[in-house]
Amino acid sequence: MGKLKLKILCIITLFLVIVGCADPPKPIEKITPPRVEPPPFEISDVTANPRIFNPSKKETVAISYRLSRPGKGIVSIFDATMHLIRDIPGEEIGRGGVNKVVWDGRDLEGRVVPDEAYFFTIEVRDYQRNSAVYDPTTFSGGTYFGPPVQFDKSNGTLSYQLAKDSRVRIRAGISGGPLLKTIVNWAPRLAGQNEEVWDGKDESGNIHVVNRKKYRLIAEAVSLPENSMLTIGNTGYDFFKYWNDIAPDRPKKIKRPLFQDPKTGMRQRFSRPILQALEPRFHMELPRSPDKNEDGLPVVSGKVPLKIYLDERIKRYVTEQRYEVIYFVDFAFITEIEEGYSPGTWVWDSSRVINGEHILTVNIATFTGQVASASLRVFVQN
Repeated sequence: MGKLKLKILCIITLFLVIVGCADPPKPIEKITPPRVEPPPFEISDVTANPRIFNPSKKETVAISYRLSRPGKGIVSIFDATMHLIRDIPGEEIGRGGVNKVVWDGRDLEGRVVPDEAYFFTIEVRDYQRNSAVYDPTTFSGGTYFGPPVQFDKSNGTLSYQLAKDSRVRIRAGISGGPLLKTIVNWAPRLAGQNEEVWDGKDESGNIHVVNRKKYRLIAEAVSLPENSMLTIGNTGYDFFKYWNDIAPDRPKKIKRPLFQDPKTGMRQRFSRPILQALEPRFHMELPRSPDKNEDGLPVVSGKVPLKIYLDERIKRYVTEQRYEVIYFVDFAFITEIEEGYSPGTWVWDSSRVINGEHILTVNIATFTGQVASASLRVFVQN
């Protein structure tokens, strides 16, 4: 019996030793599953097709875009002054993919828009109220450059190449002298090869500019926002008449920050409201009816009063912008009036030139950089 007790005591002692020396059990570690972030809500593959169309013939343009996941968007059409033309809601889609809307070239009131360049923004929201925006004015357009231009006398065409869709101005004049013709006045053109028709004459049709010494062409361009759309075929009214006489006040596009290039910093853009690009057209005339020589040129002598009249349609607008009047005789600068008004009179002393044919040229230059020209051939007989 004593041996049995001893044996039990040894077993208990061994158990206690083992238990006392063993490491305590480790706590169960909780494993947190990694958080899966949804893919960013994005707009991609934005296109407009065709890029140039005629709404007057019921042509349309299809605007398409891809969403990274389901959502609903609205496409807003804007003009060159950043005013709203039309809102077009997109269809709600059950999955991410391509959405498409169609613009018929009409405004909020159903009128066909004037011939011009238009662009669009896209604003979308998904079912969790995340939003995404496509606004091409924040990362494209506004780059100023000078495309080389060539004139072919044989067929009367100007040709030039554009790397981007752009607004173009082409002018002809005499180097060191007057501007004689604005051939294209900040008109929108698509990228690629472009041609313009020009007879080689000045604005008044009195001078063969291309036959004059020191004649030169000056071409300028400012790139348009990505996916700009050009409308054509509206013969009822132009952009200026549309905004002054037809279209009511409209909201302007929300201003958004420009894309910032990490290497060069903020991209600086050349911009000028399209209404400031209005050409200050005018005509000039001799106030009395002079005799004419055998070539049909007015015969003048002594002091000649020359009257200047702005086009009545733009007179108020150009006067508010302010302008100066510059006078040339035989393409040489004579004088200028820094504060122009219409009608205005310049008295030219013809006794300062020899008898014979001479060319009087007037340039009107607005303070926003637009220049218009008119010329008159006269025969001096003192």
